[in-house]
Amino acid sequence: METEFFKSMSPEEKIIFIVEDSEVYAKSLQTFIQNRFLDVKEIKTFRIGEMCLMELHHNPCIVIMDYFLNSKYKAADNGLEIIKRIKTQRPFTNIIVLSAQEEVEVALETVKQTDCYYIRKDKNAFNKVEHLISQIFNRNNFPAIESLN
Repeated sequence: METEFFKSMSPEEKIIFIVEDSEVYAKSLQTFIQNRFLDVKEIKTFRIGEMCLMELHHNPCIVIMDYFLNSKYKAADNGLEIIKRIKTQRPFTNIIVLSAQEEVEVALETVKQTDCYYIRKDKNAFNKVEHLISQIFNRNNFPAIESLN
């Protein structure tokens, strides 16, 4: 008998937020995810993390977050600050940090502090995001520390 613990997510729970200050990169990632995961209910993009925070009542199961959100909008909080605020409001949200962060120590510290995933922005990043999303959708939405580099 299947219990609630082992059920995978239903389509109505599959909402993904992308927080990325590069509109082109965000739209490319959004299109990629839409083409790979046809049962995703909604994918919303945000150029700054503060806008994402205002929409958390939609209860996204996954938030894909750029680390350097304040590169175009100097007054915006960086990804780490937004992640901490998301985890305060919605502690079981799966967060994937997708960043070009060069310093490995910063990336690892972010993962440790916030119980999230980290993927380096490179030519394989979208495929790694696809892999993580598949893993998240096929389990019971409990966060885990993992890094795909």
